[in-house]
Amino acid sequence: MNKTNKNKSKKKNNSIFSSDNEMAKLILLIIIVALAFGIFYVITLFVVKKDKTEPTTEQTTEAVIQYQKILVSNIFSQNPEEYYVLAYTSNDEYVEAYKNNLTYYAMAVDNSIPYYFIELDNSLNKSFIAEKSKLNVTNSQDIRFSQTTLLRIKEGKIISTYEGKDNITGKLDRMTK
Repeated sequence: MNKTNKNKSKKKNNSIFSSDNEMAKLILLIIIVALAFGIFYVITLFVVKKDKTEPTTEQTTEAVIQYQKILVSNIFSQNPEEYYVLAYTSNDEYVEAYKNNLTYYAMAVDNSIPYYFIELDNSLNKSFIAEKSKLNVTNSQDIRFSQTTLLRIKEGKIISTYEGKDNITGKLDRMTK
């Protein structure tokens, strides 16, 4: 009987040691995972702190809705009774000068007539570019532009047109005097 008790006590000791061994492995695993999280946390703090201390050269700007750019299909449906429309392509080197003159006109002249821009390079406006201009129309789907054009629209009708650099510049100069 003595042998049987010794075998039972050896089995108990083995199961106690094996559960202690498994417990040690579990604790070791928890420590390793905690260290890994700790290392990533410290690295993250270091990177975030470094980003905050570096001077930023970027300036943040608010998004601005552009009310002055319109589509050709909306050329006759603007709110004021009378307005100018400058239709242009990006390859015209004088476009910025025209825009500056219109902005100056709006600031310098009391009760100035509002103005809008049509960017003909826009994919929604490209179908309105043609070899020959067609400006004497009442429907926006029929209008065609061959070059940069300044239009004066009153009550949904084109009342005057100015095509090309000399005509547009001349009109803009007369408007600001």
